[in-house]
Amino acid sequence: MKFPSAEWAETFRAALNDNAAYREAAAQWVGDILLRVVAATASEPAPGIHLELARGQCSAATFHADSRDVASEFVYEGTPENWRRLRRGEIDPVKAILDGTFKVRGNLAKMMRFTRAAKELVETASRVPADD
Repeated sequence: MKFPSAEWAETFRAALNDNAAYREAAAQWVGDILLRVVAATASEPAPGIHLELARGQCSAATFHADSRDVASEFVYEGTPENWRRLRRGEIDPVKAILDGTFKVRGNLAKMMRFTRAAKELVETASRVPADD
């Protein structure tokens, strides 16, 4: 299945909800995050998956063919190649923010309180099959 896509988003949502380690790490988290694949140019669409998260559960994972106008508390974005590397486990999601491989928009203080939840979220994503 293609990443990102509606099918991948729904498979990811189900996998995240089945992840006990994520549920524990995100027990106090309430918010949403947009996982965006940045386009090569500003005129091209930037596909993304908007996640609605609360207390260790993902109530919705919505695919957007162009996510540039999607409002979200947090936006985590990277190039298609870096998303592939992240899903393969070649990149640490937190270090990727610090070294600029991925950009994050939102309240970094809140996000840093939930680094374990963020790692579980990305590790879950790496277990969802995707065509590269």
